[in-house]
Amino acid sequence: MSDDVGRDRFVKDPGLLVELCREVIDELDSGASDSDVAEREAQLREIAKTIERLEKASVAVPEVLRAEKTRLAASLAVHADSTQALAQLADEFANIVKDLKSRLGQTPSNAAPRTRGKRSQAPKTDQVVLREQIIRALRKLGGSARVAEVIEEVGRQLEGKLLPGDLEWRESTNEYVWQNNAKWARYRMSQDGTLRGDSPYGIWALTENSR
Repeated sequence: MSDDVGRDRFVKDPGLLVELCREVIDELDSGASDSDVAEREAQLREIAKTIERLEKASVAVPEVLRAEKTRLAASLAVHADSTQALAQLADEFANIVKDLKSRLGQTPSNAAPRTRGKRSQAPKTDQVVLREQIIRALRKLGGSARVAEVIEEVGRQLEGKLLPGDLEWRESTNEYVWQNNAKWARYRMSQDGTLRGDSPYGIWALTENSR
């Protein structure tokens, strides 16, 4: 009942839904510019190299240096999660806009009429399965790995098992649907503690409890 009441508010005043969407986007946006991210990445690389040199020379690494490395890695991870979430929203909103235009009769004349379903109804691999495959892939890769390596390993594990909807191409993110959905699954896993939220930029890592 409470869900119906909440939905009725937006039906009566769609502007409230737009405001809510903007608030969610603002909360998801990390606010970091490309130049800020590039600078943090450069700083993280230099600090990592310095720590590595000190450790090879058997010199004690100052705690302040390790703390800064952790801080930079965490901030970059937040930005990566933010970007992934916003990309997912952009893709979903694009589908919603197409459907709205279709309902308003604004479908291009040379395009086939869109059905009410607007989004592909082809079956896709469930998020639960993707989560399991990500965990399995990371365990095989030693607990942590670069995004491309994890996606490649998940692809190998799902070879011959991917469903028709998985293999559709998603223009907004320039990848297959299953790859985008796997990244979205990773975002949720970092939120629920399955994956580390402070892993270095571009790295997916299991938490100690998930290894």
